[in-house]
Amino acid sequence: MYEQFIFRLCISVLIPIYSGLPGLWIAQIMRKTNASLFDSVKNFQVTNNVGFYKLLGLNLFTYCIKNTFFRHCNTKIKITKKPSIEEADKLLNEITISELCHLFGFIFVVLFQITAILLGFYGMFFSSILFNTIFNVYPILLQERNKLRIRNFLEVLQH
Repeated sequence: MYEQFIFRLCISVLIPIYSGLPGLWIAQIMRKTNASLFDSVKNFQVTNNVGFYKLLGLNLFTYCIKNTFFRHCNTKIKITKKPSIEEADKLLNEITISELCHLFGFIFVVLFQITAILLGFYGMFFSSILFNTIFNVYPILLQERNKLRIRNFLEVLQH
C-alpha cells in the first residue's frame, strides 16, 4: 500500500516535469509552420496589470527560479545588457516558445488527470494538480509577465 502511494506520487511529479518536452516540439513546429498562430500567441496578453501577477505570488516563484537549479533550465531567456529592438523581439520569440511549451504540457497533464480520476486514483489526481500548477501554470504566468515587461521596454525604445 505504502509503495503504491510513493509510486503514484512519483508519477504525479514526473509527468508534469516532463510534460513540457512534447510541448517544446509542438511549439517549435508551430513556429515554423504556422507563423500567424505563433504571432497571435506572441501578442496575446492575459492582463496588463502587473499587480495581478504579484497577487498570485509570482515574485516568490521568480525568486525560487532565479536562486535554484531551475535557473539553468532555459538559458536562452536572459537579458544581460540593454537589448536592441531586434534582440528584444528574439527574446519575445523565445518566451513565446517557452510559454507554449508549458501550455501544451499543462494540457497533457490535464489529460493525465482526467485519466487518473476516471481510474479512481484520487491521490494522483490531487497531487498532479499541485505539481501541474508549479511546473506549468506558474511558468506560463511568468512568461506572460516577462512578455509584458519586454513589450513595455520596446515601447520605451521605440519612442
